[in-house]
Amino acid sequence: SRPIVFEAEGDGPSNDIHDALHGGHLIVLHTPDVAQHIEGVEIRNFGQQGNLGRYPIHFHMSGSCAGSVVRKNVIRESKQRCVVIHGTHDVLVEENVSFDSYGHCYLLEDGGEHDNTFLNNLGARTRNQGMSIGSTDHLAATMWITNPKNHFIGNVCAGSNHMGECTRYIVA
Repeated sequence: SRPIVFEAEGDGPSNDIHDALHGGHLIVLHTPDVAQHIEGVEIRNFGQQGNLGRYPIHFHMSGSCAGSVVRKNVIRESKQRCVVIHGTHDVLVEENVSFDSYGHCYLLEDGGEHDNTFLNNLGARTRNQGMSIGSTDHLAATMWITNPKNHFIGNVCAGSNHMGECTRYIVA
């Protein structure tokens, strides 16, 4: 458990397992050259399945964020993804735990991201996403890697519906 908990009330569409597939979302939006620090929190019931860009932790089009750290957080019962890096570079994602999530969990979005480090993270029980926002949501991977110019060290993937790690390089 963590001393700080972000927990969202669920709403939105339902499936056979959950009554509500929409929770909260946290986005770091267009903040180039601004170091962000997210550490030691529990994030529960975040993500909005079927809505693009609505994830528990999402760095979006921030360019270089040198000094940014996402460390020692717990992400539980995510409705869509876990930590998403999109158009952002130089972020350290370290010693996080995700459990019981839908869709790709630790994710580089479109292949243009570089110099990010994913270090000693754990992803467990990653499930396929029913309400798709892309062509691969039914093939959930705990680590979704789209660019080899990033670092993935000591991460553990356990109990994924489809695959622990997927490396699919995209020409950006």
